[in-house]
Amino acid sequence: MGVDNENAGGKFSIRVSQVCSHWRRVALACSLLWTKVHISSAHARTLMQSGGEVLPWASAFAERSASCPLDIKLVLKRVETTPVEMRDILLMHVHLIISTAVEFLACVHDRVRSLDVVTDFKEVTFLMSYKVVPRGLPLLESWTIKFGNNPGTGFNSPGHSAFHIHPDFDASGQRGRSPHDAEQRTIGELLPRLRNLQMSQVVANWGAWRFAGLTSLTIGHVHESQRPTMRQLRAILTTNSSSLESLELQGCLPVHPLIGFRPLQLPKLGTLRIGYFEQDEALRFLPHIDVPILKSLRLCDISIALRRHQRRPTYEASQPSRVMYPGSDSSKLLHELYTNRSSPLAQLETLELMHLRLYHVPHGYRPDRPYDQLQTHRVCAVRFLLSMPSLKSLTLIGPDIGFLDGLNGPVASGNSESSDCVYFFPGFQLATLRIMDAEYDDLVDFLLNRADQVHSPTAPVAVELPVFDRLEFTLEAGMIPLFKMECYECDHGRGKIDIHAFAKQMACSIYREEDFNPFTPYLQRVGNVL
Repeated sequence: MGVDNENAGGKFSIRVSQVCSHWRRVALACSLLWTKVHISSAHARTLMQSGGEVLPWASAFAERSASCPLDIKLVLKRVETTPVEMRDILLMHVHLIISTAVEFLACVHDRVRSLDVVTDFKEVTFLMSYKVVPRGLPLLESWTIKFGNNPGTGFNSPGHSAFHIHPDFDASGQRGRSPHDAEQRTIGELLPRLRNLQMSQVVANWGAWRFAGLTSLTIGHVHESQRPTMRQLRAILTTNSSSLESLELQGCLPVHPLIGFRPLQLPKLGTLRIGYFEQDEALRFLPHIDVPILKSLRLCDISIALRRHQRRPTYEASQPSRVMYPGSDSSKLLHELYTNRSSPLAQLETLELMHLRLYHVPHGYRPDRPYDQLQTHRVCAVRFLLSMPSLKSLTLIGPDIGFLDGLNGPVASGNSESSDCVYFFPGFQLATLRIMDAEYDDLVDFLLNRADQVHSPTAPVAVELPVFDRLEFTLEAGMIPLFKMECYECDHGRGKIDIHAFAKQMACSIYREEDFNPFTPYLQRVGNVL
């Protein structure tokens, strides 16, 4: 259990080796106990004050792990300090740790199995691609590189300067080479086992991309002027088309379309995650890929996620509960998916929608008999839900009211005036529903309206309310007392929520704002706080 604890950061190994002399002998003889090496610039403060070894654990772990493959995590970020006059000295020690960490990587390059790098220093990725990669990493299977602190800080548009300071990464494997080197290996030969590559706010030389055989690829948060073109992105996907199983493109979709092409076959792709600033970015990209076995899809409107975070400190008191952001609409994208990409949707089992808003009825929508009963704001959401009969898990983060209302509104499968008409609920096949970071009033209305459906005397004949296996939702900590009072303790004429009537299990987590990242929901899972 200690070895598998990702948050231990090497502390578990140290602690069990210091219990007693017998435990120490056992621990030192267990090489697998020392394979996780965690190097952090937070050590710079101690190094500045007390001196000592630059990397006190790394070399010892490397020796004690014998010949076992290493899993290395580098957290090389700026360390704040007071008084201000000490910052330059502290920064010098951070740079010392960076250079020593790169030298350590170079020494154990033939044993590194996974490498996780989090940094806000541009030279880190440069040094690794200059000093480490040319040596070869024959065992490396997974490489994660995340640059920058908070992608939401001071950000207003995809052209903001905060997205324009990314370090570059050599995706061709040619950096650090001398033209006179006898052996000129490609990046694929230098990293023959690399299967998982995640790059966040890192710019690669897209035109010289030489990675192939990847099963998982993530490219995220690239400035508009530094994104790959559609031709370059297609070339990247082509070199990995026969192996790619998971693809995530967040805030890096090409700006300009590419005319005259055939959809690229990705026969093994089961997971697709797309984050866009405008829905047209996704609309331009999706026709380029054919995904015959897609099982999991995530869509994220990054612009709404960022704006929602920026207004959060004040919106409770001074702004309406729902704000319309000009240009932030996803109805055309969803309409395109359920109209022209119905085959991939029909086989989806998992769907995650982050901060999608459906402000308009999509252009080209033609009302038909099953949907003429729907209110306008539900049309796109309901049609999208009904296009996924195999969907088992639905996650709505910052959900549009159309999805919440749509899940609660039964629709007719035929002519509502005929005797053989059958009513059913959109999403009736769902086993798991997660509602995260919803507007408080929207969440309460969803739960109360669903409770009303259980014993509603006006419910259509033969309509059956589906019972989820699991229902999860989040609340901000300060809203929990109000939620308990409104939904569990007081009776305002609507009755109290009987959660067991529409969910076998329920879990409520506390929504947490710290370390905001618009691309990942940060939740403090504390079980059922109710």
